[in-house]
Amino acid sequence: MQKVWIYLENGIFLEAKSFGATGTAVGEIVFNTSLTGYQEIISDPSYAGQFITFTMPEIGNVGVNDDDMESKVCHCKGVLVRNYHNDYSNYRAQNNLDSLLKEHGVLGICDIDTRYLTKMIRDEGAMMMIASTEISSKDELAKQLKASPRIEDINYIELVSTKESFIHKSGAWNHAIKAYDKAVMSDKKVVVIDFGVKRNILNELVQAGLEVEVVPSNFKGEDLIARFESKEIGGVFLSNG
Repeated sequence: MQKVWIYLENGIFLEAKSFGATGTAVGEIVFNTSLTGYQEIISDPSYAGQFITFTMPEIGNVGVNDDDMESKVCHCKGVLVRNYHNDYSNYRAQNNLDSLLKEHGVLGICDIDTRYLTKMIRDEGAMMMIASTEISSKDELAKQLKASPRIEDINYIELVSTKESFIHKSGAWNHAIKAYDKAVMSDKKVVVIDFGVKRNILNELVQAGLEVEVVPSNFKGEDLIARFESKEIGGVFLSNG
């Protein structure tokens, strides 16, 4: 593990160790209190542009696998954990978390006091930060952070949303299109507007017996209204994001 340096917009400067991708990244620091599911959280498009601080101190011990990805790409900027485990123990695991972060260009930061960070974010609110395995100067990090766009200046919905409509066919407990092929579908079709939807939500809609069409966030409202009035679709689902 090499060193990584962190600078927050409130003036806090920290040094830690890194895993995953290397380089320099700017984003908003937030925290997550979940006890499990770190892979689902990291691959959740809702975290686009953010550094995720995990309050769960042990991260990496169950590895990663293809089935637990909530999207095709990890859109977060980085993760901050107290203790990172490169060696994993889980019968479903296919690789370690380090490999996933490297594949998607996400910085991993460990050996850092996540309790301190969480209390700070709780008291002061989410804030912008910069992390780098290349730049150790506090002044240079502060300069680059100040020159970078803030998260509210970037249209992350446009970045994470699907570019073309598609039919989602996987159920919650199958890997392909079993629920769809077994004709358990009802006569109701729903359109999901993708503002950063998680794959698990789409799986649950299919499992409930609905035909699910996912459309980009820049959909035309009049088109959906016309499809609803013609009874082509039975409802519209606004995704998380």
